[in-house]
Amino acid sequence: MDKTSAEVQDAILQAVSGVATEFDLRDLLHGVVRAACTLSGARYGALGVIGRSRRHLIEFVTEGVTDEERARIGHLPAGRGLLGHLIVHQEALRLDDLSHHPSSSGFPPGHPPMTTFLGLPVKVRGHVFGNLYLTDKKTGPTFTADDEHAVTALAGLAGLAIDHARLLMTAERRARWLEAAAATPSEVLRAAGTDEAVDAVLRAALRASGGLTAMAIAPDPAPEALGTFTVRAAAGDLSREPRRILADLRPALMLAMASSETRWAEIPGDGTAVMTRLSIDMLTRGALVIVLPRRGYTENLGEDFDFVANFASQASLVLERRHTRAMQQEIAVLAERNRIARDLHDGVTQRLFALGLQLQAIERQSPPQVQDLLRTVTDDLDATIREVRQSIVDLRPSDQQHRSLRAKIQSLVSEYAHVLGHAPVLRIDGPVDTLVDPALHHHVNAVLREGLSNAARHAAAHHIWVDVTATPDELLCTVSDDGVGFASTSARSGLINLADRAAELGGTLDIAPRDPQGSILTWRIPIPASPDPTG
Repeated sequence: MDKTSAEVQDAILQAVSGVATEFDLRDLLHGVVRAACTLSGARYGALGVIGRSRRHLIEFVTEGVTDEERARIGHLPAGRGLLGHLIVHQEALRLDDLSHHPSSSGFPPGHPPMTTFLGLPVKVRGHVFGNLYLTDKKTGPTFTADDEHAVTALAGLAGLAIDHARLLMTAERRARWLEAAAATPSEVLRAAGTDEAVDAVLRAALRASGGLTAMAIAPDPAPEALGTFTVRAAAGDLSREPRRILADLRPALMLAMASSETRWAEIPGDGTAVMTRLSIDMLTRGALVIVLPRRGYTENLGEDFDFVANFASQASLVLERRHTRAMQQEIAVLAERNRIARDLHDGVTQRLFALGLQLQAIERQSPPQVQDLLRTVTDDLDATIREVRQSIVDLRPSDQQHRSLRAKIQSLVSEYAHVLGHAPVLRIDGPVDTLVDPALHHHVNAVLREGLSNAARHAAAHHIWVDVTATPDELLCTVSDDGVGFASTSARSGLINLADRAAELGGTLDIAPRDPQGSILTWRIPIPASPDPTG
């Protein structure tokens, strides 16, 4: 027997009075399904929340099914069969036996039997939020038109309650994003390096979004990987390899980077990812990717896109500001180092050189026993001048060191320290960077590398000395050791090449025993006179 209008209104009021007080969305949806079952007399009820793709269900809230039955059913419906029919056809549907409908695909094993059916959409602001599914009417043979009208009225009121809950939750999320955006600048600017700064941005994004994983994506720096992206940093749940997530998101990510728009994509088995552009520094344009849990109704609780895009935009500005400040600090340090090097060269070195000349003049006028003492002091003064000059070179900017022969020699000797197990003793005398033409650098490098390699392979030495001396007339390179000495009967192609290099440059190669043991390799070439700039 059909309900009277008063009974329907009373049932709706009682149902809505319980629904309207729930502002947690999941509890609210359970209340809607429970009220619909009570109002229609249905044994079973469910509300399927439709995903952003509008093709499948992302959540399925049930009523009347026990936990044991739910466990036997297994995976909840995704929106195929009769449920998918309602997703496509957004209108009410009443059936005396749902198995007779053309779209019906049957029930999975363990599913309770169901016959009568009533389904209708739940709309929020004119858009379908999900569908109500009611089955097995207990108070009559089938669902009636009055049942449909009553549940439709309930669905309309439920849409208002869902919209209200959504607005409240949107306000909460907005507050979280604003809080994250306000706290991020100080965390980023305090970071010791770029990686730490990016990690601060990712952790703030996770706190604001309630996401599972946040990743910073950047162009792959490898030359052979031009046009591809790699994971620069990741935070949160890393149980699934970030690179696999990136592989799943690559098509959508490329569209987001090309269009500069915030986009979303589904990750099989993991949830939903939101991605937007992120500037990691002044030169690197990448993306921020946040993986959101599937059971969070994130696809239906308003447009989180604006929150994510605004946060990423502010984070990009802070990261660029930090990078600019770091560059300014580096420039200031280099300028100070250049000033110190200039002062050492123009002041300290010249004064030490003048003192050396004075000591030499005093030496010539002194008794023999005093001359020996002054000669020792002069030698110590020369060694001090060399150390000061070395300090001046070390203070040069890295790009100048990269072009410096002195820096190349130091790098080579450091490389062989790992091979030999001990560091060779290096002494560089004279202005090698000024007198030696850059065209000769690779010759010097080859000579020293061959000498060190021979000492490492054949000499069994405990100590190795490398000396490079540059004068206005010649360049002298020696590699000596205290090993077993050099076997003259062994013709080594590397040494023959060194001799050929020396001959081509008008120089010589000599290998001689070292007293008391070991050998000395000496490579000597003339330095061409610099052209007279006035001539």
